[in-house]
Amino acid sequence: MTIVIVFFLLLLFLYIGMPVAFALGISGIIGLYLATGFGSVLGVMSTVPYRTAANYSLTTVPLFILMAQLIGKSGIVEECFIAARRWVERLPGGLAIACVFASAGMAAMSGSSTAAASSMATITIPEMRKHGYSDKVSAGIVTVAGTLAIMIPPSIGLILYGLITENSIGLLFIAAVIPGLLTALLYCAGIILWKKMSRDAIPTTNEISTWSMRWRSLKPLWAFIVLVFSVLGSMYLGIATPTEAAAIGAFGALVLSILKKRMTWDAFWAAVAGTIRITSMIFTIIIGAMIFGYFLTVTQATQNLIRWLGSLNAPVWLIFGAIILLYLLLGLIMDQVAILLITLPLVYPLIINMGFDPIWFGIISVKLGEIGLVTPPIGMNAYVVSASTNIPLDVVFKGTGTMLLFEAVSLILLLAFPCLSLWLPSTM
Repeated sequence: MTIVIVFFLLLLFLYIGMPVAFALGISGIIGLYLATGFGSVLGVMSTVPYRTAANYSLTTVPLFILMAQLIGKSGIVEECFIAARRWVERLPGGLAIACVFASAGMAAMSGSSTAAASSMATITIPEMRKHGYSDKVSAGIVTVAGTLAIMIPPSIGLILYGLITENSIGLLFIAAVIPGLLTALLYCAGIILWKKMSRDAIPTTNEISTWSMRWRSLKPLWAFIVLVFSVLGSMYLGIATPTEAAAIGAFGALVLSILKKRMTWDAFWAAVAGTIRITSMIFTIIIGAMIFGYFLTVTQATQNLIRWLGSLNAPVWLIFGAIILLYLLLGLIMDQVAILLITLPLVYPLIINMGFDPIWFGIISVKLGEIGLVTPPIGMNAYVVSASTNIPLDVVFKGTGTMLLFEAVSLILLLAFPCLSLWLPSTM
């Protein structure tokens, strides 16, 4: 009965608009009080916040966020978009495809989907408008393409999954490379198909770059190549841990911005302030989730759930399908960080008990969270794009509908072929 009351309170707090961190923490405290008394609550509150925030592995989070903030001030993203546009403009929907490739480049340097969506919206949507793209199409493509930052490493979602489940963040990062690239290519294929099926939806670009212009557009990308290979290459080769790779990335982003003469003191302090703000939000949610997790441990909710499901003798695929449906439904009302922190203490032991690979499930869970970032009513990427471009929110959501079909195709492929996620880590 206590578990039912606590989960009801959690949903009620979220429904009335209470921040996720406090909804988790307060409902967890109430649950602990009901289950074990006031002394247990004092014990948890006196130790959990510090022990959670003092976790060495969590230093990966602010370092990657700082890298993303510095990248946003360096102009590297604009250079990626220009280069992609020069090389793919002959393809149907070339400008939209260039947006996807630039978003993939941004993803490889940020790890934050909302940061990627905001940056790409301000860079690409004005250019698309110039070439006759409707706000619905351009905003929809940018919104969905921004989710690549959740999949392509370094991904904050994968970091949190690794910390909660005690899996290797390095393995998760490398496992996400092929799924991330596959998703980007499916977006591009979807845009070409969209153009073929509805010529009015995506206009034809008449600008054709010369070969010399294309080769020149690649020259400024040396900074992007250096940064990505420094971060991912150091982890793949075993030279650096994820935390060390994050430090390399943040320092490299600062140095490259200075070498390009695009870093001012105002820009630097703005990047630091943005990092502090986002990190504080994530850490507060993690602390609240840990308090809630203690309640689940004390009441043995996870163990009881596993025993109950085992007694049903239900097929494994049916249980896993229910988990996927749960993630998709939660994606309608919650952001990805909250979904991972709330569900994993319950779902992860169940996944292991059913014999699924934890690294593969990490990719699937983050992929499901990626879909939630663009689905109404709480699709965070849609809100960010709308705020960055003054495009009405309902127009943004209408534009994401077509692209979500190709997102679904990529999810089905990852579910059907686990080797897409597991082959590359096996070569490390």
